[in-house]
Amino acid sequence: MNNADNNTILSINLKSIKKNYKIIRNKVEKKCEVAATVKANAYGLGVEKIVPSLIKSGCKFFFVATTDEAIQLRKINKKICIFILNGLIAEEIDLIRKFDLTPVINNLIQLKRIEKFQDKKKLKLNIALHFDTGMSRLGFDQNETQRLIKSKASLIKKSNVILVMSHLSCADNKKSKLNKTQLELFNSISMHFPNSMHSLANSAGILLGKKYHFDMVRPGISLYGGHSKKNEGKIYHDVISLHAKLIQVREIYEGDTIGYGATYKAKSKMKIGTLGFGYADGFNRLFSNNYYVCFKNKKINVLGRVSMDLITVNLTNLKTNKNIMNEEFEIIGSKHSINKIAKTINTIPYEILTNLGKRYQRRYIF
Repeated sequence: MNNADNNTILSINLKSIKKNYKIIRNKVEKKCEVAATVKANAYGLGVEKIVPSLIKSGCKFFFVATTDEAIQLRKINKKICIFILNGLIAEEIDLIRKFDLTPVINNLIQLKRIEKFQDKKKLKLNIALHFDTGMSRLGFDQNETQRLIKSKASLIKKSNVILVMSHLSCADNKKSKLNKTQLELFNSISMHFPNSMHSLANSAGILLGKKYHFDMVRPGISLYGGHSKKNEGKIYHDVISLHAKLIQVREIYEGDTIGYGATYKAKSKMKIGTLGFGYADGFNRLFSNNYYVCFKNKKINVLGRVSMDLITVNLTNLKTNKNIMNEEFEIIGSKHSINKIAKTINTIPYEILTNLGKRYQRRYIF
């Protein structure tokens, strides 16, 4: 069943994703692998289209959050290497083996579990090891790290450690002292795994310089045109645009109010229009009375509160004799990139992308 609304169109430019991948490719050494982080359905944009485009661009390594996401990728391509960031769940070890997936081991319990599984099944599986160097989220903590390094030979007998990784917590702030602290700590850890690939940098980490790149970088938001750091300039190409058609046009008069809470009150006769999307589609309520859409390069202000499925805009100064009911209004695009609108409501472009709803009609530009 297709629940897409023909009145709202989300365009996803796969050419721009390929260009962004190439930009990152040119920022790192030739021997450095550029992996792609495509968790949460490629940040909400659709792995079915985006992963094949990245493969065509030369991407061989992909990161997802869960086993289910990894299996979805494996069904798209049999040859790529797929890492599961959230670690190893005991009940999913058979699936990991069946679909040739690579779990990112985050603690000693997980490591012992997969070692025991391999010993019992007479297998040798690929794994990644994640060390916590300052995030305090996932990964071997300080005590476990020391224990693993000290007893590596006895703790890792079966597994093939193809990647050793960590995650920067303040890479979006180039001036943060924690970046250097994590870099030095990761260097001290990775030297104990000379035969594995080493990876520290996410999108923001890539922009910190080549000493953070190691053998692999793991861009996410940069691939999709989003800023990863404070005061980031225009480096990458915009990937998405969002357009909507009017579903109603009407007149209101002085004293009439618009939307829940009556937060907008007309001072005179006005012409208003209604567009068929709202906060259920990822258009945040903080945009209420705080946004404009575009029509033929003209700014059209949002009036009143954003509803679940609808927003109202001011058409009063739109001078045209043409029937505009089937014309498209730009919500996100050249005038409103995901980076710009994230600043409007004090959030990050990651949230703008991943909150985009499923009801939009999606158009992929090849």
